[in-house]
Amino acid sequence: MSDEARVWISRRKCRKRTTYHLRWIDPVAGKMTSKRAGTDRKHAEREAAKMEEKLEQGTYQHLKRSTWPEFVQDHVSKIAGAANAVAAKHALDEFGRSCSPVSPRAITYGMVEAFVVHLRKKNNRTATINKKLRYLRAAFNKAIKRGYISRSPMDGWEWAREDDPIPRALADEEKSKLLDACPTDQWRTFVHLALTTGCRRGELLGLTWDRVDFANARLIITGTKAQRNRVQPLNSEAVAMLRDLQRSTLRDGGPFVSLGPDGTTVSHRFKQIVETAGIAGCTIHDLRRTFCTDLARLGVNQLVVQRLAGHASASTTARYYQLVDDPMKREAVSRLSRSAS
Repeated sequence: MSDEARVWISRRKCRKRTTYHLRWIDPVAGKMTSKRAGTDRKHAEREAAKMEEKLEQGTYQHLKRSTWPEFVQDHVSKIAGAANAVAAKHALDEFGRSCSPVSPRAITYGMVEAFVVHLRKKNNRTATINKKLRYLRAAFNKAIKRGYISRSPMDGWEWAREDDPIPRALADEEKSKLLDACPTDQWRTFVHLALTTGCRRGELLGLTWDRVDFANARLIITGTKAQRNRVQPLNSEAVAMLRDLQRSTLRDGGPFVSLGPDGTTVSHRFKQIVETAGIAGCTIHDLRRTFCTDLARLGVNQLVVQRLAGHASASTTARYYQLVDDPMKREAVSRLSRSAS
């Protein structure tokens, strides 16, 4: 065994407790590095043998030193999509406040479990908890690739099963009430496009005039959740509304860039519109759900709806078809009742 691959075991006594530590020369940093190996001598010897094997085979990974806030800042800065980056930072910051990890290397499986307990005490739903955990898992996976940790503390994580809620879809009467309750032409156009294109909130808010193709009646959607650009057709009413809106918002760069100029968030302002319309439990994303549900009820091919909605998975689109009244199913049940009589 070469001297470069040598790992030393040192013993330290603290009061009545003895701990063992590994020491070796880091081939990347070129300096002595140490690691605590517990209180059992045999365990320390096994860990030393593993480390020597890594050093000899050239598989040793030099881990970066970083605090948790420093890692979060680095990780979030590399996430594509502003909305996705904001959501990831919110989840990672909440984990930091709840568990107070000193560094990425200090995070354990138990800390993640404690985070889940914290979220449950805040009455977060299972779907919300899983969403935050997915941001956490993605951060750990990137941390491995970027040399912050050697393995994910979420390895072997058991995910809680989520309920499959019925998608909220607006009835025609509710759509009319919502459009009538919009305080400005800008908001009315925003709601109409959400209902007739199925675009996500971030896709509409980030839309710029150079991506509105009036000649071909379509939108060029970029910066999508699936990170794939797509072309979204427009109906004649949407084209007319956008043409009218362009006169007043051309200087903004896009039709909906200036929504919420009074300082309130777009979601909060939309909630006020919903209350004015007298509609129960409607969010901006429900407009997208309504778009998918309406197409499914009209019998539009599922693959076409998937492409229009920009769903990465066909199973996401399929949810809207499972709840549609199927005449073939009714006929099958009707035949069964006739044969039983």
